[in-house]
Amino acid sequence: MSFSRGSRALRFLGANQIAALYEVHVLRRGPTQPTMLQSAADSPLNNCHYGEKDVFRLAGILAERIILNHSFSDGNKRAAFLAADMFLKINGFRLHKSQFASDEVNEAMKSVAKPVASITSEI
Repeated sequence: MSFSRGSRALRFLGANQIAALYEVHVLRRGPTQPTMLQSAADSPLNNCHYGEKDVFRLAGILAERIILNHSFSDGNKRAAFLAADMFLKINGFRLHKSQFASDEVNEAMKSVAKPVASITSEI
């Protein structure tokens, strides 16, 4: 799926493509909640239709939705990172590893999941 942005069209990942990334790189089984994965996969395109054109923000939206939707039984943060990385790749960008990349990415992914835990613990 693509969406025009000037001379280049943005390309988006489908839920099946995200599930395939997960099955190859994380665990050899599909999502436990396919509708939640579909919702996460649709989020960047929906945001694009409402005016968000920044490919990095759209990658972040995709990662955040995968983490918060808990589509997989395990490895949601890893799946989110893989999907965001692939989204950037199909749109012409590459992530480069820095000296501190692993710790920074790990902390960023953990911080996305934190608000859910604190909200549910207060209820």
